[in-house]
Amino acid sequence: MTLPAGFLGTRADVLLDLVIVSLVVVVPVLAFSWHQVRRGRYALHRRLQLTLLAVLAVAVGAFELNMRMLGGIFAATRASRYAGTATLDSWIWLHTALAIATTLVWVVLAWVSVRRFPRPPAPNAFGARHRAWGRLGMILMALTGLTSLPVYVYGFAL
Repeated sequence: MTLPAGFLGTRADVLLDLVIVSLVVVVPVLAFSWHQVRRGRYALHRRLQLTLLAVLAVAVGAFELNMRMLGGIFAATRASRYAGTATLDSWIWLHTALAIATTLVWVVLAWVSVRRFPRPPAPNAFGARHRAWGRLGMILMALTGLTSLPVYVYGFAL
């Protein structure tokens, strides 16, 4: 893989790498968090989820702000040999749709869960809904993380 000229060492590259790494790392941490709640470690699950939410909010927020300053993702990927192709554009749009859906599900679920579960967290009547929406959020996050890799490769590395 050859990188476009000027690819390494810019603030945008550091933020992009940070977001890619965070999305890839999030999936195993989500699985670990899910495993903890299955073992009755509700407080650890809550801390992990809220920490992940905060870390991703900062990382993705900084990345999105930087992307806006660069003129958007299509401007940022202009140097790729796949720029303007259906391959790259499809990955970008799919990833964006999944990222938006993931954000909505995760933020709303976290907000509602903090309000509906007691402190310390314990099972209650909201648990079934939380479980269903949590599974959907985990699936969406995994898909968001997986689709970030082709966006990165086609948009910035090739």
